[in-house]
Amino acid sequence: MLKQRKSIVGLDIGSSCIKAVELTREKYDHVVTGYAQIEVPNEQARQDAIAELMRAAKFRSKRVATAVSGKNVVFRYVGMPEMSEDKLLPAIRLEAEKYIPFDVNEVELDAQKLAVASDQSGRTEMKVLLVAAKKTIVADHSRILTELGLQPVSVGVDGFALGNAWELSDQVNPGIQDPGRTVALIDIGATKASINILRDNVSYFAREVPMGGQDITNAIARRLGVEPGQAETLKREPGEQVATVQEASSQVLEDLGNEINLSFDFFENQFDGEVQEVWLTGGSALLPFLEESFEKIFEKRTKTWNPIEGLKVKADNVDVEALNQFAPQLAVALGLAAAS
Repeated sequence: MLKQRKSIVGLDIGSSCIKAVELTREKYDHVVTGYAQIEVPNEQARQDAIAELMRAAKFRSKRVATAVSGKNVVFRYVGMPEMSEDKLLPAIRLEAEKYIPFDVNEVELDAQKLAVASDQSGRTEMKVLLVAAKKTIVADHSRILTELGLQPVSVGVDGFALGNAWELSDQVNPGIQDPGRTVALIDIGATKASINILRDNVSYFAREVPMGGQDITNAIARRLGVEPGQAETLKREPGEQVATVQEASSQVLEDLGNEINLSFDFFENQFDGEVQEVWLTGGSALLPFLEESFEKIFEKRTKTWNPIEGLKVKADNVDVEALNQFAPQLAVALGLAAAS
């Protein structure tokens, strides 16, 4: 659930771009009181980039929520006897070694009850989402923020931050989301795509696919015989070459779309219902042909999601034009701020 706090910065530390959104709770409203993003050339430059971003943004708060992702984070779906929420995490700790490739003492664990079902014998079983993240990567994120004079208040997971942003959107735009409707949120970053499938703001499936914008850039570079830097520029601003860039990207988008479709199939086999809508976020969501390409692959209504729609913005400290331009990239950062 969304908690009532004053101001907090959601910091999405991507592999090629770092995004930050400051969200402030003012009485009954959530207000965007700060926003900034910065390109980061490599992992070694990450801490300096965060420091530069925080200086430029002039956020009112030093409280920061961030997230981990990638190969050091594991999602598993576990069947367990029905039990109360307070007993779930202790029970899942006893079972975790069966499901994760890490020593259970080396990870931070969390679990979420998804649904309860009965088998043919009438025995009830609940589906549980288990999330494990390496303690070292969580500690690394906290250390970087502390060394920069910031106060880390939480370290979450990218996929669940998407769900938090969706819940916030439901609050500020009441009536837009139909009760019982199942949606898939797909955040496509530089090196991976995060998937979160929700029904009534409850996450039923989360996964990461190790494909993203860099794969599209590399495909454009190979097909057109240009350097990666030039290919990246073409990807972001194809101009009159949009048809050429789309054709060069088509195989990567098909491969990524098919991988995402496997996640839809898994969800639909495990739970009653199907994905009805797909909402796209992340840097690659800005591609002019992404909606069209994925809608053909998914055969589902597919739209680019603006997670800040309906939120109030304090314009005296926010570049509103840039905020609106890059809004589809900000779902993770916004969700981190909303949940902390």
